[in-house]
Amino acid sequence: MTPKERQKTEPVTTMVQHEIIEGQEAKFENWSERIQAACTEFKGYLGTEVIKPVSSTTNQYISIFRFDSFDNLEIWMASDTRDKLIKEIKAFSKRSPEYGQYHSLEFMFPSETQGQKPPSREKMAVVTYLGLVPPVFFIPPLISRYITEDPFVGTLASLGIITPMMVYLIMPLLTKIAAPWLR
Repeated sequence: MTPKERQKTEPVTTMVQHEIIEGQEAKFENWSERIQAACTEFKGYLGTEVIKPVSSTTNQYISIFRFDSFDNLEIWMASDTRDKLIKEIKAFSKRSPEYGQYHSLEFMFPSETQGQKPPSREKMAVVTYLGLVPPVFFIPPLISRYITEDPFVGTLASLGIITPMMVYLIMPLLTKIAAPWLR
């Protein structure tokens, strides 16, 4: 299987940035719930996360959609269902959404769209592994000690802390530190 063929059958992540009009957040969140529900009707849908604005200077939400293959993502992207929902964006968004498609964890690393050659998957895996070790080692025990001993709730709480830490703190720092090696 060629690398191009492999990319078409590997999981794919699409990040969508929405800049929401001040005071229209509830409309966006309602719309976001509806688009996520619509996605569940499509083959290969793996889930969505919505990251709320992290600073008070922008009202930018990031939606992360995952599908099991590029082909299944393309079916969703070309669907009438999605098209109808996308037309509603003008009511609560300052501008058209910005899209980025990534295979695996590529969205955390420099890319060709940023004028750089992306690192190999092996290097991405090493940096991701190194980034995950500390929070996975420390956070779950703290959660189970101070918040809950329920394993399911503890796992959800741990992931709720670790995921944003990885995306906003650890991976940006590690990719900056490891930049010479990643290139």
